[in-house]
Amino acid sequence: MRKRGFFAALSAALLALSAVSCEKKLHVDEKPKTTSEQVTTAAEGEKGTEPADINTSASDLNSYITVKKSHPALWKVTEPNSGNELYMLGMVYFMTENTLPLPDYVMDAYRKSSAIAVEYDMSNMAQDADRMQEFYSHMVYSDGTDIKDHISAETYQKAKDYLSKYFFYNNMMDGYSASFWASQVNAVAVSNVRNITMETLDSRFVTMAKMENKAVISIADADSQLRAMDASTDELSDFMISDTIRRAEDIGGFTKNLAVQFDHWAKGEVDPLAEELYWLDRSSDLDDDYEAYLEATLYSRNAVISSKVKEFLANGDSPFIIVNVTSFSGEKGVDDILTAEGYKVERVD
Repeated sequence: MRKRGFFAALSAALLALSAVSCEKKLHVDEKPKTTSEQVTTAAEGEKGTEPADINTSASDLNSYITVKKSHPALWKVTEPNSGNELYMLGMVYFMTENTLPLPDYVMDAYRKSSAIAVEYDMSNMAQDADRMQEFYSHMVYSDGTDIKDHISAETYQKAKDYLSKYFFYNNMMDGYSASFWASQVNAVAVSNVRNITMETLDSRFVTMAKMENKAVISIADADSQLRAMDASTDELSDFMISDTIRRAEDIGGFTKNLAVQFDHWAKGEVDPLAEELYWLDRSSDLDDDYEAYLEATLYSRNAVISSKVKEFLANGDSPFIIVNVTSFSGEKGVDDILTAEGYKVERVD
């Protein structure tokens, strides 16, 4: 029996729901709004009234979080020949009332930086109607099939019932891909967690940088984000859908897992958040599928980030880089890649 890992990162869920920050006045030391103060929409309709069977005590993220003041992992990278340096911050794909304010060593690194670099500035896509249309069209089957042709009948019915229970299903959903269904189920499960904010720390920094007239750099391009949505095989998506629902049915355990992730991040503990530890309840016949999924969504991303860091340093640029903390976890992290290539990589605290 495999040891159960953490619940997966929320990037796919956030993309699926277009949880993109608005252009509004924000400051990185403000407390974020919680889900009780937000309106979240599904792909094809609005979420209805919350069912009465949600255990509000068990689903309260704040009741499980133990780290009340965040001290996340920050790295300084120095090019050995020129001495040029920049900073890299790891984040998780949600915020809580304990995320902000960030400690001085993080904010000082941001202030020293000439620009900010994120994996992809989603606000660009949100402001481009054609790109948004392409994004959603990319997740719709165009070969005459629908979701029932790609996942098992049992998983389809389970997912349909689950999404319907929370008013996130209509017939048009059947045309969307299995990976999109997995992200929607993930997003609905997270939406039932109280005092979690479906906003990302990089979007906060992007907004602040724009207010301060700092350049915002996207490390990856929109096409890479679209390719990541196709990285999971139908069999792996089937498992992810079913396993997410199974976990979400225990709302207390589900919420606690998210709190544990946050605590690791807030304490600067990186390796326990490695994506290799996700979905460990899968059967062994999905191992190759998951390795290919990691190669497409994580390892290739780490290679791109590492390449951009080297390019920045070679050009004398010093953007403040903020990407998913999983890019620094495990044995193929960005920090490990750069260290192996002779760059000086130091933890800052």
